[in-house]
Amino acid sequence: MASETFAAWLLTVAVHATVLSGIAWLADRGALRSRPAWRETLWRAAFFGAVVTASVQVLVQTPTHTRIALATRAHEATVANAVPAVASSTPAATPQAEAAAPVLAPSTSAETAPVQRSQTVVIATPALHGRLPDLPPWHLILIAGWLAGALIALARLGAAWLRLQRSLTRAEPVANASLATDIAALAIHARIESPDLAALGDLTSPIAVTRRRILLPCWAVELLDRDQLRAMLAHETAHIARRDPEWKLAVAVWCALFWFVPLARLARKRLDEIAEISCDAWAAIHLGDGRSLAECLAECAERNVGDRRLDLAPAMASRESPLLRRIDYLIAGVPMNTDSAGARAGFAAAAALAIAAFVLPGVSVNPASAAPPAPPAPPAAPAAPAAPAAPAASPGTHIHISSDSDGKHDMTIVSVSNDRHNYNAKIDGKITFNDSEDDIATLSAGGSAAFSEKHDGRTQRIEIANRGGKLERRYFVDDKEQPFDAAAHAWMSTLIPTVIRETAIDADGRVKRLRAKGGANAVLDEIARIDSSYARGVYLKALAASGKLSSDEMTRALKLVDGIDSDYEKRNALVALGALQPFDASQQKLVLAQADKIGSDYERAELLVGLLPRLAKDADVRAAWLKAALGIKSDYEHRRALTAMLDAGVDDEKTLQTVIDAAASIGSDYERRTLLVAAVQRTHDAESLAPAYVTAAGKIGSDYEKREALMSLIRAPGFGKVGARSVLDALAHASAGYDCREVLVTLARVMPNDADLIEKYRAIARRLGDYDRGEAERALDRFAT
Repeated sequence: MASETFAAWLLTVAVHATVLSGIAWLADRGALRSRPAWRETLWRAAFFGAVVTASVQVLVQTPTHTRIALATRAHEATVANAVPAVASSTPAATPQAEAAAPVLAPSTSAETAPVQRSQTVVIATPALHGRLPDLPPWHLILIAGWLAGALIALARLGAAWLRLQRSLTRAEPVANASLATDIAALAIHARIESPDLAALGDLTSPIAVTRRRILLPCWAVELLDRDQLRAMLAHETAHIARRDPEWKLAVAVWCALFWFVPLARLARKRLDEIAEISCDAWAAIHLGDGRSLAECLAECAERNVGDRRLDLAPAMASRESPLLRRIDYLIAGVPMNTDSAGARAGFAAAAALAIAAFVLPGVSVNPASAAPPAPPAPPAAPAAPAAPAAPAASPGTHIHISSDSDGKHDMTIVSVSNDRHNYNAKIDGKITFNDSEDDIATLSAGGSAAFSEKHDGRTQRIEIANRGGKLERRYFVDDKEQPFDAAAHAWMSTLIPTVIRETAIDADGRVKRLRAKGGANAVLDEIARIDSSYARGVYLKALAASGKLSSDEMTRALKLVDGIDSDYEKRNALVALGALQPFDASQQKLVLAQADKIGSDYERAELLVGLLPRLAKDADVRAAWLKAALGIKSDYEHRRALTAMLDAGVDDEKTLQTVIDAAASIGSDYERRTLLVAAVQRTHDAESLAPAYVTAAGKIGSDYEKREALMSLIRAPGFGKVGARSVLDALAHASAGYDCREVLVTLARVMPNDADLIEKYRAIARRLGDYDRGEAERALDRFAT
């Protein structure tokens, strides 16, 4: 869990920071005492490096000589049995997602997954004064304590930052030409841009702050001579050049986040001390004499050093620095080493941290049990893919209908587009068409209608409105009004039927009217004129809902489905026709031919599964069904369709062989194993299926899924010598572990007493660990007599 990993990381940071800081402290007291640059690199690596080494250990799980293993609860542990047992295969129904759309006939499916149990041992403790309340796991208490401490420390840090910022706002620029000249010269020596100078009245010591700013006390500007001020500026310029303000802030944030590290305050103090000594050395060298700087330090020491408001800015005479020793060194002219640590120190620090990540002890939460590991848990069955959403009516078709609360006012907006035409109709109000459906018969009071067609770059539009009970018509060509003459009326009489037909407006009513006049063939004639997949599907479903069809009419309707491009609409049309009346064998062949053209794996599988309960007992029909099913590319839908076929009773040995061959093309380990098991459980001659079955099972990557597949073959009727040899061939290349041993033990119970098989069996068993090999060898005891 993430909380356990985070708790382990916090504890590992504490351990590593303590060890690394201890090493730095020991080295700092030895040969590095006179080399401040190396000391600084050492302390920074120890200070910040603990986070790096702890993160590497926790995230990468690097091996360590000593790993501190902690359990999340003191009185409860889950352990495996001393002798691993075969996981019980208790069937548990796992419902699969079914389609929201209707199918030809109801279809149900359920998957079985083995359930593996572990034994929980609870250590009872006597109750002294009633039952104690359950406390959260200690690692959660640890995280809560860390978070509380970090928030308090960060709040204090934020308050210090605000105090510093308020002080900076009161600072006034220093208008002193000589100081400006001196700071510019010092900046050139330090190879930085000239810092900004300001003065603050309540400062006791000069400070350097972020964004290259130096603040001088007002007393220093007024009382110190130019040499002393220049020495003060040199010291602060060195801070700016070394980026000490930024480093000091980073150290403060680190200390706030990792407030629990024991030696953090010591490391922080050492880094401040080294920074001040390094800046003293730089200033003394560039001034040629350290006496002026010593005088500045003495003046600062007399003025109550230690203003807590400015803790986040490096001060020349802060409490943390060994002030008197620094003054003595400067007056005595003790040589100071100002050499930078260089690449060698950086490389040494990086190498030391890399070694520490693999050598230092780490903390792990919930360690593995010392007992023999439990059998691996079976992987969870993959979730069934969700059914795709129903597509829009058709590309370019948009229908919107709205009405007011009393139903007296309707608005319909229709837009139909294809590669040849663009139709648009907007109707506001109630409208009826004449019997020939080539003109408007009535339009409600105040209503209007507009029809337009764009064809080969030419746009024609007619607008009709009810004004005073009369229909007024206006005709436009390319937005220019033309007389409403015979040509306009002829165009409208061809457009309106097309719009009505292609948009499926009042499809149910039209189907009933057409069927009443000319029977089902009249409806089929109208459907044959429809180009829109959506509209054709709607008309076919309306035809199915209008009453039974003769065999010839049904055959003709099925052939018209071929004109539907949408997989969704095609499947729904076939489902609606199938729900009307059973298909005969020839009609089922037509349906299966349509299914073979459906590109969507989901739609094809839904259609095929729905057809199964009424599938004709005809070899050609079953071959056509199987051909369509084998064309499914989705592992889940492929397995679902073929398993449904087996459940429906289509399970002759020839079909089973085809199914096993098809399983070899399924990439998902779970889906392949499920299909193989479904097939072999229905065979009466496992020997004939064994070679192809083991070939398909041998390519399964998951040890668990491969084990389940091979054990199902071993338990199948008719399993014998050929099957045993095939299983052993598969195990010769399988992982040597629990799953391999379980297959061997199961095989030994039914394997014929054959010397070659037994020798092959023993050769595989020799690859196993001591315990698993012993179990496998004991399973052969039945051949001892």
